[in-house]
Amino acid sequence: MTLYNKELETIKDITHEAGKIMLHYFDEDLHIETKEDKSLVTIADKLINTMVIKRLTEVFPEDGVIGEEESTSEYGMGRKWVCDPIDGTAGYIWGTPTAMFSLALVLDGKPVVGGAYDPYLDKMYVGVEGTQSLCNDKPIKVSDLDMKTGTIGLTGNLRKLSTADYFKKLNENKINVASFSGAVYKACLVAKGKFAGFIEIGAGAHDLAAVHVIVQGAGGKITAVDGSALDYSKKFRGTIISNGVVHDELVAYCKEKAGL
Repeated sequence: MTLYNKELETIKDITHEAGKIMLHYFDEDLHIETKEDKSLVTIADKLINTMVIKRLTEVFPEDGVIGEEESTSEYGMGRKWVCDPIDGTAGYIWGTPTAMFSLALVLDGKPVVGGAYDPYLDKMYVGVEGTQSLCNDKPIKVSDLDMKTGTIGLTGNLRKLSTADYFKKLNENKINVASFSGAVYKACLVAKGKFAGFIEIGAGAHDLAAVHVIVQGAGGKITAVDGSALDYSKKFRGTIISNGVVHDELVAYCKEKAGL
């Protein structure tokens, strides 16, 4: 990978540092706080977000940084770094190792380089626009599984699932599903061929920017829930990620059968 080489190397350096912080506080006193939207935040989230801003400002002082906990810029056009310090904070708090760090460079609303890191298994996923995505420097590729042979990842929020029409339809059609915390983790499972697809109605830009590049570079597809293109120049909610084989069917489950 030569395009965006400086950006990619910076992502790798920051990613390893974020992983050390995650491991240091994992299963320890996390100083948990509740945010205004009722979601939870830990001391590790805050420390990582601050570290990311510091490192990126040193290397790319003209770029904006949009973090889930702290930012130096708003959404918009231009060069924006989008970071989720700990995606899957709920699982991180539970002591479940499915939380990951992710960071991407978004250019004029389109992710062009991204990295996601699983510190527990020491797996780094990277993607650069127009190139093959890698996990620990080895190429990854989506599967050719269909709806009957594959597994579809779903949100770990069972309260939301219990009222979701698309979940009821998946069950009625005996589709294999997996529900646990961590949108980035599940997206990476699609990228490496373990899952056929992933539905996440609540995912936002900070959850998806990095995996957007990774999934596409592995041959997969990522869109809004209705199948339209995602625009990272502004806030949004909801995504469908897949190996491409099952994408239209997942959109149908969420759009036509769920009345969206």
